[in-house]
Amino acid sequence: RTIARQRSRLASLKDGDANTSFFHRQCMYRRQKNRIHSLVVDEQVVTDPRDMAAAAYAHFDGLLGYAPPRECALELEALISPVNLDDLEAPFDAEEICNAIKLLPARKAPGPDGFTAEFLRACWPAVRQDFIAVFQQLYELRGCGFSCLNQALLMLLPKRADARGLGDYRPISLIHLVAKIFAKVLSLRLAPKLNDLVSTSQNTFIPGRSLHDNFVLVRQSARLLHQLGAPCVLLKLDLTRAFDSISWPLLFDILRCYGFGTRFLGWLAILLSS
Repeated sequence: RTIARQRSRLASLKDGDANTSFFHRQCMYRRQKNRIHSLVVDEQVVTDPRDMAAAAYAHFDGLLGYAPPRECALELEALISPVNLDDLEAPFDAEEICNAIKLLPARKAPGPDGFTAEFLRACWPAVRQDFIAVFQQLYELRGCGFSCLNQALLMLLPKRADARGLGDYRPISLIHLVAKIFAKVLSLRLAPKLNDLVSTSQNTFIPGRSLHDNFVLVRQSARLLHQLGAPCVLLKLDLTRAFDSISWPLLFDILRCYGFGTRFLGWLAILLSS
């Protein structure tokens, strides 16, 4: 029923609804709407599905590829004040894993395994021991073979109605539940520490802060500058694809200076490298 709901995007489905003509018309409409019929690659229109797939693979393989080696280094110790983060490396327990599962959003598209958060919440007593065993392996940094549980389906969402080139699409990943829950557990451990780790000028994704504070600050600054009447320039920077193009060695150097331990960095490396 969950997969059928994803195909049709109908809010509610009852037994037998997936066999009605209305349901199939809705699914066909969404299938045609979600299909990419053509792409503009190097100023040429490509319509063959195999050519479009090859162009998409080449585009995102270069975008998500390895960063070039650094020609200089930063004295991070002079810029970052370390914080005590030893409690982030505590062993995992069943209650912590179950709490992360309860906080997963509902009615999301499944990953390669085909399972959703609703399945785990309904069948947790049956799969509980398997998840505990997986987390125990990860706690011991035995990440061999974790790539099988960290595969993803890369989906393209149009940024604009008249999307033509690959730059007009935003990629999202539909991943396995195991990797998703592992990342969720780590994020829940890290959330109480973010207020001390992240600067007060960063208001997004931090509990207790609001993105609207930045908007209010910009609006008030613009009004003040307008009242002063002095020549001025407001500069807006859009940091696109920040994580996709970041240097992983630099990322780990920064995290190490913040006080993250070897085990926590090892967990991040297992997630990223696989």
